[in-house]
Amino acid sequence: MRKDGQQQQKTTFLILLVVISTLIAALPYMPWLAGGIIPKVQAFAGWLLLVPLGALIPTLLTRKRRTAIALGLLLVIGLIPQIDMAPAGQSENTAELRVLSFNAYLAEASSNELAALIKEEQPDLLILVETSESLHQDLTSLGALEGLDFRTAPAPAGGVRDTVIFSKNPMAEIDSGLSERDTGWFAMPTVEVEVGQQRVLVAGVHVYPPLKDAKLWRRGLSAIDTWVQAHPESPMILAGDFNSTRGHRLYTDAVAGLAEASGLRPQATWPQGMLPFPVIEIDHIIGQAVTFSQPGATPVSGSDHLAVHATARF
Repeated sequence: MRKDGQQQQKTTFLILLVVISTLIAALPYMPWLAGGIIPKVQAFAGWLLLVPLGALIPTLLTRKRRTAIALGLLLVIGLIPQIDMAPAGQSENTAELRVLSFNAYLAEASSNELAALIKEEQPDLLILVETSESLHQDLTSLGALEGLDFRTAPAPAGGVRDTVIFSKNPMAEIDSGLSERDTGWFAMPTVEVEVGQQRVLVAGVHVYPPLKDAKLWRRGLSAIDTWVQAHPESPMILAGDFNSTRGHRLYTDAVAGLAEASGLRPQATWPQGMLPFPVIEIDHIIGQAVTFSQPGATPVSGSDHLAVHATARF
């Protein structure tokens, strides 16, 4: 093959790399469903950035400067939504909550391991998703719910919710825009918790997975967005299974301006046990008018989710 033919092939390959990298960089900014295809791919937007990163290295080594600059810019553009720039760390205020959130996988998670984790973390606020009253009875018999004297309605409550919030602090369940009519699926319990001298809004979150019905997933995120916008200055915590990552534009729109407990970079929480390690962060603790510290994620046998925990200071 002649040199000009080889050069043309190389040029075509570089152009193709840039086009693919452009699509990957644009992925977290796309608000469309496209029949549910885009949300599925967006879940792995962070991992797909390995394509422009992998292409950047040889272009630098071969001094393809223009291509390298283009790939570098695309890499940065794709990374921006994956990075949480909200303040984190210590707060001057003393009001704080230790938060633990866990998807118990249809209540099949090990009650012994979950009880041990609760005793270790000593949460002031415990959010259990896909839970059941039989699991709560097991946790009570194991002494894990001692001190968590306040709670929301039973699960399942007439089949309209699967999430329960437990609290050490006095709290009251409130009506909100997160009922089953608003989400199109399970209701998300919302409460006001007394923390120090102020009241903090708390929502136990479970959004319908986009793998099954992207429109229902969008409806759940839209309900969260509406609820957050209705309380623009209130201290709040939202915790649970969002079935969304930072690569989902609809998720980042819904929680815009809120801080992620996991901090600067995502902390993968799913699918625990199916792969050598979890690959995407769909379980979140996020908040408004709050700073987070001591974030972590812990496996519990029987669930495909990691439990997430952090300290919130108001």
